[in-house]
Amino acid sequence: MKTPVLFALTVVASFPVCWSAPAVGLVSSLPSPQKVGTVIGLTAMPREEGEPLKLMGKYRFRYSVSVDGAAFRVVRDYSPQQSFAWRPELYEHEARVKVTMKNVTSKLTAEAELPFRVLARASGQTPVATPTANPLVALFSAPACPEGSRFRVAFHREGEAGKDQHTGSQPCSGTRSSNIYVAGMLADTTYQMRAEVLTGDSARPGPPVTFHTGIADGNYAPLKVVTPRDSAASSTEPFLVYSIELPVQRPIATDLNGNLVWYLPLSDRSLTRMLPGGRFLVFSGGINEENSRTQVLSEVDLVGNTIRETNIASVADQLEQRGIHSVCKPNGQQCVPGFHHDAIRLPNGHTIAIASLERMMPDGAQGSEDPIDVVSVLILDLDEDLQVRWMWNALDHLDVSRAARGDDKCRGPVGGGGCAPVFLAPVANDWLHGNALAYSRQDGNLVLSMPEQDWVAKIDYQDGKGSGKVLWRLGEDGDLKVDTGEKAPWFSYQHDAGFEPPNSDTLLLLDNGQRRKKKDPTAHTRGQYWKIDEKARTATLVMNTDLGVYAPWVGSAQRLSNGNFHFTTGSLLQGISFAGQSLEVTPQGKVVFALETTGAMIYRSNRVADLYTPPAR
Repeated sequence: MKTPVLFALTVVASFPVCWSAPAVGLVSSLPSPQKVGTVIGLTAMPREEGEPLKLMGKYRFRYSVSVDGAAFRVVRDYSPQQSFAWRPELYEHEARVKVTMKNVTSKLTAEAELPFRVLARASGQTPVATPTANPLVALFSAPACPEGSRFRVAFHREGEAGKDQHTGSQPCSGTRSSNIYVAGMLADTTYQMRAEVLTGDSARPGPPVTFHTGIADGNYAPLKVVTPRDSAASSTEPFLVYSIELPVQRPIATDLNGNLVWYLPLSDRSLTRMLPGGRFLVFSGGINEENSRTQVLSEVDLVGNTIRETNIASVADQLEQRGIHSVCKPNGQQCVPGFHHDAIRLPNGHTIAIASLERMMPDGAQGSEDPIDVVSVLILDLDEDLQVRWMWNALDHLDVSRAARGDDKCRGPVGGGGCAPVFLAPVANDWLHGNALAYSRQDGNLVLSMPEQDWVAKIDYQDGKGSGKVLWRLGEDGDLKVDTGEKAPWFSYQHDAGFEPPNSDTLLLLDNGQRRKKKDPTAHTRGQYWKIDEKARTATLVMNTDLGVYAPWVGSAQRLSNGNFHFTTGSLLQGISFAGQSLEVTPQGKVVFALETTGAMIYRSNRVADLYTPPAR
């Protein structure tokens, strides 16, 4: 039975109102209260007095939640979707859910609120493990633990005592129950789980709980070990987290033998980065409507539930106030058509994302005799309510007359090949193809990889107070003088550039090597490690490892805890299909482990200790 709420109205306008006042109601799929971990379907019910629903203008719906009387926080920004699957916080609390409905034409808004109570799942002192919508993930619920301590779950396969894995840990509240998703398990397997309360150096175990995982859906590519681990390989990162690009976009995780231990049940999700605590940033599609911008940026949990979400149309509306007037229609002059490639989380909780800016340029631009559509890059700083707080427009800081080195194109209307949708013309110049972001913890600035220019640039961000000035460009024809004896030091069509370790002056990247390959058909993709001296304006090539294969697109780079490096060569051509390799190499260039995915392209992969601890960058 659905729980109704009376219609509530808020009208916001700075001009005489001649529209029918909108109103909205809010209903839930389940009545209050419900237990921790229950996903609640919320649906906005719009109406206009005197007008049937079919005659109303277009509407957008924002969902916000207040927990135990705190301020409302946005969980989905304005979207054409009336319904939202809300996963409340994983502890008992009193919540208020608010929907704000906005008429896109009149800008009038209406609001409705719904109270909801979330109850503890664990009863008394008895813990419980509950299946979730993801067959490889359990919800473990335990009694409250003392404030000042921390809570985690230890788990192992039945019959393998002493080989415990652990979830991440979280603070104990003293009064609320402790709940955490358990992930990193094989399909159709029985596990023993127990709570552990950590106080100082001691761990107090709770009683055991048995849990049997479900059956995976099988919609993922097979993997095989091609180079077994040797004694020099890392033992502290026993899992791989992948963003599979083709034949379907899907995040998965495996052990180092290629056995599946986690996946997102829904496909058409492209994983950008892991977050602490078993969460992930993903891009996905959205509702298609006339001249829409469909891409969605979401933070999801291990089950696949949405925690927070925005979409490019909502962001583009905010950019209007910053001088980015965006009309996504054929023959328009400018458009913000979509997110793409990367989004990262900063220490302050903000999210930095790459988006496209499409603009029509006059005759003669980038060598064209006619007006030309050029796809540029925006970097967007979104706060914890997914609102734009800072932006960087490449057109304001780079020379647009310098054409892309590969002369690649983006094609409308659906995009593809790493491009967001294209709206202004059938074909656009892919000028920069920004494909990776990184945060410089030394000075609060940003690093952007631009493979169509064969540059990695450092940008004056200063934690949202910077000018956006390009501080330097690393690469051929850039600002830093190369200090190396290598005959062909410069990278081309690089991926996943960033400072590693964090707070260091050493920058790691994957050199796909497209331009080298055209000059030398025997050339391979390389892993490169650069030492940057900003004061001297020099770059020293510390490591330049031939990875033994050629991957023209996609891939990633990571420094492991033992000093080795993990590289993903994700687009190996095998006949009419793709394969991808995840390799561990020593600083001397020796491959000490390799796992290959057949029949699939890997956009990015990372070696991790567990599904709760992201790589350090």
